[in-house]
Amino acid sequence: MVTLGLFGEEKRSSSVNLSFRIPYHTHWGEHLLVSGSHPIFGSSNVKRGLVLKPSHRDEEMIWSNTLRLPSGVRFEYSYFVVDDEKNVLRSEAGRRRKAAVPSDARNGLLVEFRDLWQ
Repeated sequence: MVTLGLFGEEKRSSSVNLSFRIPYHTHWGEHLLVSGSHPIFGSSNVKRGLVLKPSHRDEEMIWSNTLRLPSGVRFEYSYFVVDDEKNVLRSEAGRRRKAAVPSDARNGLLVEFRDLWQ
């Protein structure tokens, strides 16, 4: 909570729920994670990235995770296939993805990123 002014007016910071989902088939012992420019994604250090959780939908494996991030944040991110020690086995080709959480986003809003491996 942030207090502004002399009279104790309070302004609550808003945050949104970010959900990452990506279909990708891995082998036993492999995991997907998101690494990016924001500290919650490891500040571009893959070993501190956000590990995704696997689930199956029919024959497809979907990796996903949800987290909270303050409104108004801009960040870049990429997906990586890692082993149990978070050593990179494969990384996406091309540039990192860019995203921004609108500063006027409603507190608790769910923002979904439904990506495909590049």
